[in-house]
Amino acid sequence: MHLSLALLVLLLSLILSNVINRIFPRLPLPLIQIIFGVGIGFLLKGEVFELETELFLAFIIAPLLFREGEESDITSILRNWKLILFLIFPVIFVSTLGIGYLAKAVLPASVPLSACLALGAALGPTDFVAYSAISKRFSFPKWISYILQGEGLLNDASGLVAFRVAVTALTTGSFSLLDASWNLVISVIGGFLVGLITALLNRLFLTILDNMDAADVTGALLLELVLPISSYFVAEEIHVSGIIAVVVAGISLASRFKKITVFDAKLDSVSHTIWGTITFVLNGMVFFLLGTELPTLATPVLSSSTYDTLWMLLAIVLLTAIMFGIRFVMISAVLAQRAWRTKRSLKKIWKVATILTFSGVKGTVSIATILLLPVANMTALEHSLLTFTVAGVTLLSFLIGILILPRLATGPAHTTNHYMQIAILNDVVRELEKDLKQSANQGAVYATIDNYNQRLEDLILEQESNDIKEELANIRIMIMEIESEGLEYAYKKGKISELEYNLYQRYIKGLERRINRGFVSSLSYASAVFVLGLRRILHLAFTFKFRFEQEENRQGPRLTEENRDHMTELYLTNTEQVLEALSNLEGVYNSDLLSYLKRSRIREAEIIQSGAFVERVITHLNPDYVDEMLRGYFLERKIIIEYEQAGRISSRYARQLRKEVNTLENYSLKETSNTLIYDMINLARRGA
Repeated sequence: MHLSLALLVLLLSLILSNVINRIFPRLPLPLIQIIFGVGIGFLLKGEVFELETELFLAFIIAPLLFREGEESDITSILRNWKLILFLIFPVIFVSTLGIGYLAKAVLPASVPLSACLALGAALGPTDFVAYSAISKRFSFPKWISYILQGEGLLNDASGLVAFRVAVTALTTGSFSLLDASWNLVISVIGGFLVGLITALLNRLFLTILDNMDAADVTGALLLELVLPISSYFVAEEIHVSGIIAVVVAGISLASRFKKITVFDAKLDSVSHTIWGTITFVLNGMVFFLLGTELPTLATPVLSSSTYDTLWMLLAIVLLTAIMFGIRFVMISAVLAQRAWRTKRSLKKIWKVATILTFSGVKGTVSIATILLLPVANMTALEHSLLTFTVAGVTLLSFLIGILILPRLATGPAHTTNHYMQIAILNDVVRELEKDLKQSANQGAVYATIDNYNQRLEDLILEQESNDIKEELANIRIMIMEIESEGLEYAYKKGKISELEYNLYQRYIKGLERRINRGFVSSLSYASAVFVLGLRRILHLAFTFKFRFEQEENRQGPRLTEENRDHMTELYLTNTEQVLEALSNLEGVYNSDLLSYLKRSRIREAEIIQSGAFVERVITHLNPDYVDEMLRGYFLERKIIIEYEQAGRISSRYARQLRKEVNTLENYSLKETSNTLIYDMINLARRGA
């Protein structure tokens, strides 16, 4: 498959998997991406991507670990450095030996022991990318998370060293414990120095550019993006650990005094956004590639008559069991020894040991590692058997992690509780409503209030069940249909003009956009939209002559006070129909939801009755009611401070809310918004 087409397939798969995960949040995103990969792998059988280990580690794993290192709380991680070192070295080496010798026992006798030990080394380290993807759905006690993070950032280095030692034994037939230990020390220290030096060079170069007034955000960001890849290749070129170099580079780059400058603020904002996108894509690629590789690795073994398929599958189960078993026993022993020394109860250590055990899932790195194994002293089919076994254990361990870890977690990763933020936004709305009396631009203030009401509604709905969201979507379709029918009736009876009709259609279009299509049946939504669309098409056809003559004259009708009164009257008439329809739904839909919608409609009607309908519709089309939005953000920050000082919210939560306000404010201040529709309506209003 052509590279461009393959990348398109990858991106579409990532988008679809993310959509499916949003619709069905209980399905883990990595699992969906693996399934996509398996499906494409079976359909195209090796024609999508060929996993090149060095490129995979350099361009996918290295940037991910670099970013994790950059964002890590190193101080908290180092508090548990003894246990982390235990997981990185003794646990991995014992796992390598245990898995390797069991593999020698359960796999065909012709497979060399050194190759089996290489298999054990590939399956020894925890795949931090895989663990991170699973753990996003739940939370562990922080100190356990710090241990797993510290292990995940560094254990690939020891695993790769063990793998290289096994490969050396396979190709040369000799093994030296002293040489292996020396290689490990050199690899770790060398990787550390390379990462430190490359990060320092990066910072030095930026300092020079800054002193020359030549620094810019784009250039600084590109330097940061290149840093993990360059660190990895430099380290690998001198035969030290590229993984450690990347992690150390990320930690070093982040470990600097924070300068409060406009340049640093812009760089941090852009960097956060870009890295967020890159991380999402690369994480998706990891699991997508894992899926595409599975059919390729499985086909030679499963289609061969040489090996018993059931026995091979049983071997995968046994190897997975010994892998987790060794980890559990060793971790339990260390925790028990620590508890005995500090005279603490042994009861609590078992859950911690279980969490740390099943967090040791494997991922695509294990497959990429075993693919480095040369075909030496064994047949090509035996080599395929080893890669198939690693792929099977990787997939099984990942599935076990998905099933078991959520049951051991203390709770979901992100609990939805917006009560205090809802209270803050309600206070902002009340303050803005006071501003209406003194404002010369009431339409913009109304639009700002609408904006805050929409945020309130989103926060409230986020805490509601999917059933409530589905009911709301269905009710909104009903309201949209009532508005549309009322508009058509008024137009046929001559109660509104062509200009008024078109402006009211804009309002109905806004109602359509507010319907959450994910919680309404496709048939209901499609039929409602089809009817609306058909009415618009017919209306355009019947009013073509009017529009043509208007274009010839290049003179649009002015929007008069009478026009405003007509649309206000139409809205109030439709409001009566909407309220009656909502009352008829009592006992069918949630009563609290119906009461909320009634109150909202009545409040809207009171505002519209003041003659603000036209201004609200037009102002919503115009994204430049900045001054009023800035007033809202000012009030929001002020109220956040008041809540924080009163002890109603924590300082941490207050910072989170301020960040959200900053994001909204930055977006509001963006000057590149397209105002074509607004300009056209304003043109009609002026009669120009």
